[in-house]
Amino acid sequence: MTKSIKVRVIAELTGPLAIMGGANANTIKMAIEDINSQGGVLGRELELIVEDGATTDSVAAAAATKLVQQDKVDVLFGGIFSSTRQAIKGPAVEQGKTLYIYPEQYEGQEYHPLLFCTGPVPAQQVEPLLPWLMQSTGTKKFYLPSADYIWPRRLNQSARNVVTANGGEIVGEEYFPLDHTDYSATVEHIMSSGAEVVFKPPCRRA
Repeated sequence: MTKSIKVRVIAELTGPLAIMGGANANTIKMAIEDINSQGGVLGRELELIVEDGATTDSVAAAAATKLVQQDKVDVLFGGIFSSTRQAIKGPAVEQGKTLYIYPEQYEGQEYHPLLFCTGPVPAQQVEPLLPWLMQSTGTKKFYLPSADYIWPRRLNQSARNVVTANGGEIVGEEYFPLDHTDYSATVEHIMSSGAEVVFKPPCRRA
């Protein structure tokens, strides 16, 4: 009997990112069902198990440790936050020498031969868009509100660099917890700042 390929996903099934983690888990389930229906990979079926990362880095790291050390996983997917990627990377890639695929948009500046980050980086998002927007509309004043974690901060730094390099100005920048819901004060700040563009990075796929 041909040995299956062990695919494991650490998805945010609970916690603030559960709506996205559940979607990620369902997407990979569909993809693997499709691959297996066509004979698998090189004649080997993909065996999927989803672990809950609980939108908590320590939980994701513990799951990665278990999957690598006990389950002897062949390939690992998962993580939404960049900090979660780092939490998984340690036990999975650096210690466990296991292939890890991180399929989210991210801030770049990451390399390891066993880590594949497949999402776009700020240079691919900000550098083509903002100069075109400024030239096409004549807008120069930008406000940057966003969720408070690594990727939005890095993307906003790129936005700041591009805007100022093209003669524009950042008139405001704010960051909020993921569970923040009252933006009335922020709206007032934006309205009083003279901003012409509100540039808000989406939360990961998200």
